[in-house]
Amino acid sequence: MSQSYKTNKKERKKRVVVSLAKEQQVEIEQKVAQRVKDNPEMFSLPESSRTIDDLEDYFIKQNEGTNKILPKEKRRYVVYLRKSTDDEAKQIRSLPDQRVECLELARIIGVTVREEDILEESESAKTSGNRPIFDNMIEGFLLSKYHGLIAWSPDRLSRNMKEAGEIIEMIDLEQIQDLQFKTYQFENTPNGKMLLGILFATSKQYSDKLSVDVSRGITGNVKEGKYQGVVKKGYYADKSTGYFIPDGYNWELLREAVNMRLHQGKTNPEIADFLNASYFSERKDQDEDYRIAKMNKDNVGNLFKDPFYFGLYKYGNKLANLTELYDFLPLITPDEYILLNRDTADNFSEKYAGRATKVNRLDYGLLRNKVICDYCDSIMQFQHQKIFRGKNKGRWLISYYCRNSDCVRRNEAEAIEKYGHKLKSSIRAKYVTAAIEYTLRQCTKKSKEAYKMHIDKLTLKLAQDKAIAQRKLQEAKNELRINTTQFLKYQNFQVEHPDDYKKYHKGKLEHHQNLINTANASIKQNEAELEKLNTSLPTEAEFYELIKSYLLIILSTRDLMEEDAVYNEVVLNLRARDDTVSVVNLNKPYDLLLDLSKIVTGRG
Repeated sequence: MSQSYKTNKKERKKRVVVSLAKEQQVEIEQKVAQRVKDNPEMFSLPESSRTIDDLEDYFIKQNEGTNKILPKEKRRYVVYLRKSTDDEAKQIRSLPDQRVECLELARIIGVTVREEDILEESESAKTSGNRPIFDNMIEGFLLSKYHGLIAWSPDRLSRNMKEAGEIIEMIDLEQIQDLQFKTYQFENTPNGKMLLGILFATSKQYSDKLSVDVSRGITGNVKEGKYQGVVKKGYYADKSTGYFIPDGYNWELLREAVNMRLHQGKTNPEIADFLNASYFSERKDQDEDYRIAKMNKDNVGNLFKDPFYFGLYKYGNKLANLTELYDFLPLITPDEYILLNRDTADNFSEKYAGRATKVNRLDYGLLRNKVICDYCDSIMQFQHQKIFRGKNKGRWLISYYCRNSDCVRRNEAEAIEKYGHKLKSSIRAKYVTAAIEYTLRQCTKKSKEAYKMHIDKLTLKLAQDKAIAQRKLQEAKNELRINTTQFLKYQNFQVEHPDDYKKYHKGKLEHHQNLINTANASIKQNEAELEKLNTSLPTEAEFYELIKSYLLIILSTRDLMEEDAVYNEVVLNLRARDDTVSVVNLNKPYDLLLDLSKIVTGRG
């Protein structure tokens, strides 16, 4: 017996795509062109005191487990050389031969390998856990000490499934961001990893690693800064490269929207009305027709929250700095992004550009993963609470909490028996930061070795930044030359064959003009960056004054990001007890400046 039931399920409303009419496009292009004529510096963004690196660190610490995708120039490469003691294959290259060929490969791909990052081992890889140097190298990738790996062939890395699986999983997670072999061309694709697994151990099936994982392909595009299925308003994806290109007058409309919010006090609904009245539109690539983008207060707010618009491409737990990968032209500066968003403004101690209609939140963690419980060796968890009254109103009460249930902090009877009193499960940040301040005050020794280490570190960073700026400058000059030629070609073609141009090449002039604008902006920006990088390195006397400047920052700033940047620079980790810190371990080279005779520890 059948019975019919009436459902009250609401029908899903179909999305209506409204194409932009040609007369509407011409109208708004003329208006925007006039505004650009009045303000020819439209593509030159204002100076920003904050960098993309500052905000990149913010997003990484806001979401634990996020991986920072580095350009080739900033990756640290390690060369792993192995000759098995029980290797019967006489044709296998000796360690000196492997060394020569791997370093030649490094030169070909354009990377520099430090002498201390050339690792040699003479152990068998048939079983796992037999190679201490290999294990230390893997730990280096997990701690982000290394980013790229060069070996003579896959069988030098592993011949057992445990370590092979470990390596492939680290490639998946972008902990190994580049893998190069002298004898084998590895590609970071599902098939490439399958073949690598087979080469690691041809006698076993690598079934759990062979499934096609869509996210791996996505990661590849994000890693290269390319379009990945989501249209970014104000930009389109170049069909030939996949790179994001400012979309002419739509980019300029959004730039005007930013100025309206920051400098004219306009609200999101008012900005949405402005964009709708201006026929704001979007498209996936240069060959697609424009479609009207219906804007409201929510998607205006979401647009301002998207780190893509200052150059940080975020997808899941992957972050790529587009401005380091190619001549991407951001819509806003890092400073403007901070002001446009309530959460970042609060964390950076800046005034939010909108209306403060809800309580601010603290997302950024001070000294994350650096505070260790001295009773159980566990990492203590960061926690915070807003202060609503008193002289510190508006600031945050920060503490660190031990979550290890087996810790003596959580066992009152054991604590009383051992220490004579129960222990607190947390420690206030003021005790932690006071211990750091005290330790820095004892950094009074002078060390030429410390100065040399500091200079070597600065020299390496300057070399990396210069290499990126020079690469981008050269790429931008090439792009300018190519697209100027193409623009002139299509301009002549349009004059001589207007009907054929309209039928077969419509939009090509606008596309190449966008690329010319982007290239010119990138040339100007990178020339300024190179000029800025041509600075002299600090003298030894200036290096010794660094500690004083760090102390001044942590004693005077209300900006958590700025304070934490100092701690990240100087503090390796510290061990916390009840309301005391037993020891503060400093990073190199600052540990060489520490006068240990003046340190009084609270340990024991």
